[in-house]
Amino acid sequence: MTCDMDEIYMQTLMEVAKILQKKYNCMSEIFRLTEEAAQALGRDDKVSVQMILGMRGEEMDRIRECDKNVGLFRDGMPPELADWLSEALEGKLPVTEDPYGKEGAVILRIAANTRSVWERTMVVDRRMNMRLSGKDSFYTDK
Repeated sequence: MTCDMDEIYMQTLMEVAKILQKKYNCMSEIFRLTEEAAQALGRDDKVSVQMILGMRGEEMDRIRECDKNVGLFRDGMPPELADWLSEALEGKLPVTEDPYGKEGAVILRIAANTRSVWERTMVVDRRMNMRLSGKDSFYTDK
């Protein structure tokens, strides 16, 4: 029975990894769109900025759906595995730590890559927002 349960959990982790890959792809698209919006802003092309921000919002909706689906999988996991997944997604585990085999290693790698793209996106977004809003920027004092 334990062997069957381990296989089920590994399959579950692979499904989670697929969702996380989709999230990473969405985050990469958000980064691309954010850069594109910043360039359009530099050209003072307000129509393009609005259109691009709308597209970025659609990608954010897809990310929320991915997060919801990962949460549903996590809710069905044993506590130890669910805790590991939460820590992996929060970046609290080194990418080299993979107690859950190749599936765990894939999740750790995708989570780290997604955080990296998110951080790069925030840099561009902060610059753009500060330019648009000045002292009223969302990022003021942050």
